[in-house]
Amino acid sequence: MDKIALFIDADHKTTQNIMESKAFTVSIADVPNMAPADFFGIATGNKMPDKFARSGCTAVRSEFVNAPVITDFPVAIECELAEEINTPNMHAIVGKIVNVSADERVVGDKDKILPDQVQALIFDQYCSGYYAVGEKVGQAWNAGKDLMKAES
Repeated sequence: MDKIALFIDADHKTTQNIMESKAFTVSIADVPNMAPADFFGIATGNKMPDKFARSGCTAVRSEFVNAPVITDFPVAIECELAEEINTPNMHAIVGKIVNVSADERVVGDKDKILPDQVQALIFDQYCSGYYAVGEKVGQAWNAGKDLMKAES
């Protein structure tokens, strides 16, 4: 519950920055910020030194880790570097979550983030599309509870 993993290549500028700073943030992109989120995915900081400036987004230094928080996106997960995993089949950066910041418009009772208010983008690799998280369709750890009952 307090970890996150990024599966990104070791040669990415982001990976290099994380290894230097020992920290990173993960911003949850929403529908209004689809263009800059897509741009972050297609542009490389290794070849485009002004990548962030071109995005039109604003960043501030996190109060909790040595990394920026993109203020345009509704949710940011702030992490300290916990581990780098490098195998022949994958490269991953694991972070320990030390703070989650969110725009007040997406926060409900008990300081819980409301997924239907975030309008988080989901990338569909098969059709190269973006979709928005929407309605709640079930309750976790309850929807399959009846299948746990033994048959007579």
